[in-house]
Amino acid sequence: MPHPRACFAVLATALLLSACSTTTSLDPRTWFAKDSTPPPKVAEVPGVEARLKDLRAGVSGTVYVRESGDLLVVRAAMQTDRAGTYRIVFHANPNCSSPNAFSAGAPWSPPGASAPPGRLVPPAYAGTDGNVNLVARIRGVRMGDLEKRAVLVYEGDDTTPPRPDVPNSVVACGTFVRSTSLF
Repeated sequence: MPHPRACFAVLATALLLSACSTTTSLDPRTWFAKDSTPPPKVAEVPGVEARLKDLRAGVSGTVYVRESGDLLVVRAAMQTDRAGTYRIVFHANPNCSSPNAFSAGAPWSPPGASAPPGRLVPPAYAGTDGNVNLVARIRGVRMGDLEKRAVLVYEGDDTTPPRPDVPNSVVACGTFVRSTSLF
């Protein structure tokens, strides 16, 4: 009768050889070949964007918002006829139909915001050329349901919410839609 250790060694060797014949990782021809499995898809969250509708100051452009880790990234690329300070404020309703932007509803802050809506995004400045390029990174704030909101651009530092048929400092309005890129 054969020794049990010898039987175990023969059996282990047979198992190893059969495993090697079915795996391609030991085949030197595949060591530097491209992997045939597709890379896993990375879930991109492009965020939202709002194209601005001019209300009275020759403002055009787009406001982009996305999340990046624990930051809310707000980017405004605008052109205006007037140099000065501008404020970007999120509002409750995705509606820019009224002439003074009252239809956009009350100012709104996303989840986690510690600053009031009118002060959440730092001021943007237009030089004499009228270009406004703002990138603001706001820590600890989430996008929430910005896709169901509007953004108003106020000229100056006054962000008093619009009232029906009362002149105000709102110069542009836009409604957010899902963005097609990561800006």
